[in-house]
Amino acid sequence: MNLHVIGFIPPIVGVDNEFNTFRLGGFYQKRLSIGSQVYLLNEKEKMIFGRAQVENIDVGSLGEMLLIHAHKNHTELGNDPNTAPERLNETIRRIYGLHIATLTKKTTVLYMKRLE
Repeated sequence: MNLHVIGFIPPIVGVDNEFNTFRLGGFYQKRLSIGSQVYLLNEKEKMIFGRAQVENIDVGSLGEMLLIHAHKNHTELGNDPNTAPERLNETIRRIYGLHIATLTKKTTVLYMKRLE
């Protein structure tokens, strides 16, 4: 079995049960499939903090993926789902930069279920 690592930037929230994570580009779409298991990495401490299984994968433009999936993102669980796309877009723009995180950028959304 091929295990991959997916990094998260602290504060790490919403990754205890089922959640999704947004990743710009198509890297994970090419390397993961439904049923794949991944290690969850704290990017700051460079420590594995858990393992999850990929439940679903969707790919499209960042703008489209925000409208469809933002409310289930690990950073948005428990927040108002109606304003999740705007909040998550701001978070992604802070992480990747304004010139990279454009609404037309190819984006992969990974739905995962925490295993440990």
